[in-house]
Amino acid sequence: MLLGLYICQCNGQVSKTIDTAALTGAFAKAKGMAVCAEHSAWCSAEGIARIRQNIQDGVIDRVVIAGCSPRAHGETMARALEEAGLNRYLVEFCNLREQCAWVHADDAARATQKAKTLIGMSLARTRGLEPLAPIKYPAVNRVLVIGGGIAGLSAAQDLAAAGVEVVIAEKQAYLGGKVIGFHKYFPRLCPPQCGVDFMTTRLQNSRVDIHTETEVESIAGSPGNFKVNLVKRPRYVDLERCTACGECAAVCPVERENTFDLGLSKSATQSVIARSGRVSDRRRCDEAMTKAIYLPFDLAYPRAYVVDRARCPADCELCAKHCPIGAVRLDQKEERFSVHVGSIIAATGAEQYDASRIERYGYGRHANVVTNLEFERLASRNGPTGGQLVRLSDGKPIKRIAFIQCVGSRDIEHLPHCSQICCTVTLKQIGYVREADADAQVWVFYMDMRAIGEYELMYKEAQEKHGAIFVRGNPFEVVEKPLSKELVVRAEDTLSARPVEVNVDLVVLATGLKPNASLEALVSGLEGTAGHAQCSPYELRRTGIYAAGSCQGPTDVQTAVKSAGGAAMKAMAVLRQEIEISPTIPVVDKNKCDKCKRCMEECPFDAWYWDDTGYPAPDLLKCRQCGTCQGGCPMRVISLKNFTIKQGAAMIQAINSSFAGKGQPTILAFLCANDAYPAADLAGQKRYTYPANVVNIAAPCAGSINVAWVTDALSNGIDGVMIAGCKSDQCHYARGSDLAQTRLSNMQETLKRMMVEPERVKIVNLGITDAQPYAQCIQEFVADLQRLGPSPFK
Repeated sequence: MLLGLYICQCNGQVSKTIDTAALTGAFAKAKGMAVCAEHSAWCSAEGIARIRQNIQDGVIDRVVIAGCSPRAHGETMARALEEAGLNRYLVEFCNLREQCAWVHADDAARATQKAKTLIGMSLARTRGLEPLAPIKYPAVNRVLVIGGGIAGLSAAQDLAAAGVEVVIAEKQAYLGGKVIGFHKYFPRLCPPQCGVDFMTTRLQNSRVDIHTETEVESIAGSPGNFKVNLVKRPRYVDLERCTACGECAAVCPVERENTFDLGLSKSATQSVIARSGRVSDRRRCDEAMTKAIYLPFDLAYPRAYVVDRARCPADCELCAKHCPIGAVRLDQKEERFSVHVGSIIAATGAEQYDASRIERYGYGRHANVVTNLEFERLASRNGPTGGQLVRLSDGKPIKRIAFIQCVGSRDIEHLPHCSQICCTVTLKQIGYVREADADAQVWVFYMDMRAIGEYELMYKEAQEKHGAIFVRGNPFEVVEKPLSKELVVRAEDTLSARPVEVNVDLVVLATGLKPNASLEALVSGLEGTAGHAQCSPYELRRTGIYAAGSCQGPTDVQTAVKSAGGAAMKAMAVLRQEIEISPTIPVVDKNKCDKCKRCMEECPFDAWYWDDTGYPAPDLLKCRQCGTCQGGCPMRVISLKNFTIKQGAAMIQAINSSFAGKGQPTILAFLCANDAYPAADLAGQKRYTYPANVVNIAAPCAGSINVAWVTDALSNGIDGVMIAGCKSDQCHYARGSDLAQTRLSNMQETLKRMMVEPERVKIVNLGITDAQPYAQCIQEFVADLQRLGPSPFK
């Protein structure tokens, strides 16, 4: 082992406070030291050239650079030394500038002593480094898109345009999702059939394999190599042969409710006929109800009929006998098949909250109370009333209508969140009312109107052009008049503190939205579905599965399409001939493992399984190398490569427990690399000062800190140990900070048995910008330890 220690003056930024010459002298004869030198700036062209020459001459085989934070020039230096022939994983950085010189400029002597300890810790870790190479796995250049709604189709279109093979699995008999049933959609308020037809036409001419009536049964494997088992229900019609001529439906003796019209067709058309008696309305009634063999809707894709076998009379085969080309296949069976894909996009959509659970509005009891999705069908020209806005109870034209907002949303007893698009949907639907009858009266009962961005114009239009009356206050009651079927809406206007009562023909409920329940099945075994909202907004907790559209949360169409593009880009990132992952993977010492399963139970990403030898092993394609398994292993037999249990122990052993001076407490702080460590760097950049009593170790996550390191540090005479992780709801690895907190709480009894005060161990949560809170934490912890006195092991 030939160590090269390169101490950087950082153009005076370090040497102004720290005696770099003293450091060079102190380590010149350290174990394994081949080169120990200082320079004004090792990151300069001259400095890099000197280190590269040492490498090429075979003088050194591993490097420690003591200077600025690795976040500043770490990647640049590692790449330059790699080009010289040194494995990049044999380069270690010791942070003397941001976390020593800059923050202790008022105490040069103590800063120098701290710098010696920091370098000693870095050398201890470096001696345990091993050369590593990226790990490569073969990958499948194919993506599965689950859901054929607007987001799924958009993602498939983007992927196909990039030359990627795509498989679409849609549980309905047609593509388009809920959007295809709308009258109009944002932002141009055009019929959604236009956009969906455009996309499906393009998909037919691309490398996209479309499966309708198909659902996911199970997902196995990892990014690059997923095996997905699918179940396809029989359509009883050959898609390749059906020409949608309608001869089969003409002879079918059975009618069924048109499910595409959300159960509205029968009552709506019967009420229209009862009112008008016109032949044209009778014809529309025939269209609204379907036969047992039916076309889902006029512009459905695939344009082929479907058989509702549950509605077929026993032994009836009239449709099959009358099909002129033999496309009806009543002998079709359920089909199970598998697809191998490199990544998966979940575009499973959202579902409406059950409005009947809000009993005061009478949904399900009063015929003339509908949801906003049902109102879309009433307004649609291919809907159950042909676009006529009429009462479902008797077919009378709607002259007075009330929209009620936040039905099920922003309610701790139902959906606590705002469903985001309900307000703008109502503003859009006010326009439908005005198109049908310019004199109709419109009331909107709301808590807060949330029309964001360009939709603010719709809000103004609804008030100024359409004359809608906005009442701030959700109704406490909707009552039906038995004879007239009119509805009485009662509320309190919270702006005027006066009661409001209006009689209307129809009430439209803006129901809340939540992600489709099928999304949960895709991440079974994990707590929650979403990944890290800021840094991985598309990826789910199950690695390699990306979310698009409203399954992430309520969203309008244009936002769903944008998210689909992002998900497609992320999905393509792993679609290469090989997937390359970082080699800093967890490794198990099977000779000492007692198979307790803690690693499996605590992994946030379900990355552990039993291998062929009967021991736990990480699925490296699922593993995100957070080290939660290492931190939780009670036997200390799991280690991340180059951040091992032994390296941690060696670094702790290298700490001089009296480096801060006589009578001064010493602190070891483990800092989360994503947030707390950058916060400590930021404290240096801002020149915040705090006592030089603390030395830091960067860790992948607070969850990677094994409590054995804590006891090692205390046993070694360290007066206090601090673990700083992300804030609980911002952890990049889901629950690393929470696990660290739980583990430290559980070791309280151990500390007492060691005759150590529990207050000597502290856990804090820091965000990346919390420079001042970090400095304050150190100041407070030093004060606390001074009150406690020296460690009993000192």
